[in-house]
Amino acid sequence: MLIKIGGDTLALDGDIRRHIETEVAKLAARFPGEDLEAQATIQEEFDPLHGHRVRCELSAKIAHGRQIVVRDARKTAKEAIDQVFGLARRNLRRTRSQISIPRTPPHGALSTGTRAIGG
Repeated sequence: MLIKIGGDTLALDGDIRRHIETEVAKLAARFPGEDLEAQATIQEEFDPLHGHRVRCELSAKIAHGRQIVVRDARKTAKEAIDQVFGLARRNLRRTRSQISIPRTPPHGALSTGTRAIGG
C-alpha cells in the first residue's frame, strides 16, 4: 500500500507520522491482495463552535476504480486518526462486499425487459 502524508506542521511530527503509518499497515493487513493507494492529510483548524481541533482526511483508491474519502475532526490528532481509519476499514469492507455480490434481475423478470401479454 502506497501512502502519502500531508498537511500543516502536524504532518511533520514524527509521532503522528508513525501513528498514521501504523494504521496504514493495519489497514493493508486486513485487506491482503488489494492494491490500495492512499493519501492522508492532517491539519489543525479552528471551529467557532468547537474551538481548536485536528482534522484528518484519508482518501484511498482501491481496485475496480473505486475510491473512498473519510474525514473527521477531533480534539487530538490520535483521536482523529483512529476515527478516520476505523471508518475507512468499514467503508472498504462494505465496498468489497458490493463488488463481490453479483447483481441479478428480480425473480420472474425476463432478461429482455419485455413482458408476455395474454395468456
